[in-house]
Amino acid sequence: MMNHFRVYAIRYALRDHVEPSEVFHHACPGDGPRAMAYYVWLVTGQAGTFLVDTGFGRDVARQRGREQVLRGDPLDALAALGAPAAELTDVVLSHLHFDHCGELARFPRARFWLQRREMAFWTGPSAHRPSFRRVVMTEDLTALVALNLDGRLSWVDGDATIAPGLSLHHVGGHTAGMQVVRVETAHGVVVLASDASHYYDNLYGDRPYSALDSVSGAHAAFDRLRGLAGPGAHIVPGHDPAVMDRYPCAGPGLDGVAVELTPAPLDEEDL
Repeated sequence: MMNHFRVYAIRYALRDHVEPSEVFHHACPGDGPRAMAYYVWLVTGQAGTFLVDTGFGRDVARQRGREQVLRGDPLDALAALGAPAAELTDVVLSHLHFDHCGELARFPRARFWLQRREMAFWTGPSAHRPSFRRVVMTEDLTALVALNLDGRLSWVDGDATIAPGLSLHHVGGHTAGMQVVRVETAHGVVVLASDASHYYDNLYGDRPYSALDSVSGAHAAFDRLRGLAGPGAHIVPGHDPAVMDRYPCAGPGLDGVAVELTPAPLDEEDL
């Protein structure tokens, strides 16, 4: 019997104005500002329940001047979808930028799946340089060190299947250890790109985001996303507000908060 999952995107924050110089590594005169959404993703099925990324909380929002962007606590939506944070046993961290790996203590039973190359970079000689240092929080990295000492990190080196129909894949580009999640659903494959492609326009325009570990690596990540997805699959970007418009609401009381990513596939020309 196939282990088909259901997949949800939970939007917990929204910036109303992002300059094109942030959206694209090489912005063009015709590029305009846009909004940026912040998500975590929930994957549920007979083979288990998995959270992809944990977002950032109010304390970090206050430190970074982002309190006004928060739209709610993603853990409330998790509970509404039948996956309370205190009961989750598996959390995938796509990478270690502050908006993807915060507040890990709120998942007391979870083990955290992380690429070896990601942790190696952030504990290595280049992490202190300003272009990298500005996108991480010290407390997130030290929390991961403590979790590792407690035996709660599951290290991934490249690609790994963590449940039938659910796999992790190193793609790099945005960060040294950037990983994406491939999920098999009853309606085909969903690939959660996270920040391997922030927006649909990054992927389909072949235009990397501004924050990069490697420009050529970002282009290679686009190719890998397409290869992992295959024809007719859904590649879901990590920060595009359009995700909330392209998929149906996940359930009562979740309008504008969570959508289900597993309906019948869209035509690519609609993306």
